[in-house]
Amino acid sequence: MSKLKNTKKKLQSNIEAIKKINDDPKKAVDNVADKYLKNIPSSNDFVGKKLDALKEKRAQKKENKKDIFGEIIEVVEQFLGTDKKSSGSETDTVQSGTTVNPQKNKTKKRLKQHSLTAAEKTLDSAKEIVIKRLSEALFMGDGICGTNGTITGDTINLKPEEFDLLDILTIDPESSCGQIIYEPKSPDRNKEKVNRELYTAFSGGSYSFVSNNNKTLFNAKWDTSNQHFILTGLTQGNPVGINVQDFISDYYSSMEFPEITDIAKTAMLLTIQGGSNCGKSRKFDLALNNVDRLLKKLLAVCGSDNKKDELKNQNAVNMFDQNEEDIEFYFDFDDVEGIDLDDEDLRYRRVLRFKDCYNFEIEADDNHIEDFVYLIKNKDPKKAIDETLNKVATDASEQSDGSLSISDLLNNLLNNFILSLPKALIMTVLSAKLFLPLIILYKYFKTLILSSVINIKELVRKFNKAIFNIVKDLFWLFIQEFWKLVKIDLIAFVTKLVSKILKEKYKRYLLIVTSLIALLKKIQETEVGSCFEIFQAILSTIEAAINMKGPITIPSILLFTADLSSGYSKERAFLNISERMSNAGIPTGPIFGEDNDLLSAVKSIIDGHTEEEDTNSFVQIVLKGGALPGPTGGAVIPPGIISGVGKKI
Repeated sequence: MSKLKNTKKKLQSNIEAIKKINDDPKKAVDNVADKYLKNIPSSNDFVGKKLDALKEKRAQKKENKKDIFGEIIEVVEQFLGTDKKSSGSETDTVQSGTTVNPQKNKTKKRLKQHSLTAAEKTLDSAKEIVIKRLSEALFMGDGICGTNGTITGDTINLKPEEFDLLDILTIDPESSCGQIIYEPKSPDRNKEKVNRELYTAFSGGSYSFVSNNNKTLFNAKWDTSNQHFILTGLTQGNPVGINVQDFISDYYSSMEFPEITDIAKTAMLLTIQGGSNCGKSRKFDLALNNVDRLLKKLLAVCGSDNKKDELKNQNAVNMFDQNEEDIEFYFDFDDVEGIDLDDEDLRYRRVLRFKDCYNFEIEADDNHIEDFVYLIKNKDPKKAIDETLNKVATDASEQSDGSLSISDLLNNLLNNFILSLPKALIMTVLSAKLFLPLIILYKYFKTLILSSVINIKELVRKFNKAIFNIVKDLFWLFIQEFWKLVKIDLIAFVTKLVSKILKEKYKRYLLIVTSLIALLKKIQETEVGSCFEIFQAILSTIEAAINMKGPITIPSILLFTADLSSGYSKERAFLNISERMSNAGIPTGPIFGEDNDLLSAVKSIIDGHTEEEDTNSFVQIVLKGGALPGPTGGAVIPPGIISGVGKKI
């Protein structure tokens, strides 16, 4: 079993055990210890500190077949929202003949909020990432243009299939599906809406791309007879041509990049499907599945072992194997290894499947996506998402004749929406307008016959390194932003556990709290650069909270003549047993979505044993003998003369 899998398994076992400990009723703290605790800072004192890079050594690369984000969500969900006071009652209520539990989906909704916030933060750097990575491909090393490349030709012909990776231009922008995948009509953004304008050109007239500095970079007109765009004015009237680097900079600086509402719309389309035209365009469905295939492969790349000893010189965006042959392998659109073809078939059949609800299926309803398009124009996007998913879950429950609860179906939908967000983020960036300048330049500098047709898949493969880096940069920035939000929840989770231990073992209070303060600072300063580091950071946090010793001097009133060992902890004993059960293959987590009472039974046994020891056990000691110091040289005490008794701690 790989190191990553072992780490995740151990982590999940520890989290399940801690949840059982935290669910116990609180006990009072002994007054003797209270006076030493007045100036202990809380975890809130460490929020907002500058974040440094994680220095731990990375694990070796493994062939990961699962989406990294999905793996992270699986772990984070175990400790997120475990406070019963905040999570509310688990009692279902009846609504229109079906059961509803509004509190049951609270954790998923918190994860959704974290994911949307992470996506929005990532978008702030999207333009910079795209320009940087494409410039590297065009101008550096074996780039196709060179730093002094010049566009000297004024006209070029382009077919949509040469630059439209998702076949967006087969969809009417005014349809409900089109209102999701095209730029909105709103003039607020004041940027070039390239995809929408190119589609409009199909109906006659021409589209002029005007940059922020009032340069007309090109004019596009649709040639109906030849089914291609004729782009003219590329030299902008300059007889010596236009510098390629200037062209690229002007284009991407003036192009409208997506905003968080665009990401949310695409994620919703991936989650509930539907929408007039989407279902009618087989080309769009095929293209969507192809890009989904590519992203599933790329978003399962955990890291490279080539630089495993150089993490101190790395960050999250340069720690992957840059071997071109390996990168190009991911861009084989026909390779289906590790791809669930059933998921692709669902899109072709316009069907929603609830995997966590016995694979229950319903037909995709156009009304849902149409309602969402309307809501997101008139409401806060978060409310529009919640209302739409609630409506889909309600309809699905009714179609199941009430056998499936709305809350369970909604949980499934929320999970799918969350997992779709990083893919939606990348898909929205990798739209037709991103590739338009690339095909223009590739034809000029790499194709002998400008009229030859380059398929978009071929173009993507030729620029595989740049596309790989764009995807990687966006995804790991998203993961880092998500981690910044989630680790605050981890701090709260671990703090509650340590508080539980401290209240039961007040003699160790100062020792553990001092260690905890250092621990919380370390968590807050931790950044992540690979999926292993995320799991390892969470596991190290939990283990340190249980096991850490500190170098401080313990007040004599608390320890008197006791050793500095940590003493027996029923919580640690419970964690050790839980971990060994998990390693032995004994399920310790939920089974089929229901609570597993096995750990509760183990916890009851340990608690009963501890209570008996605390109440009735004692230790008897005898001194080995020795010399006692004194003013006249002291006295020798023979072995066995002095004895003592005490309680086991």
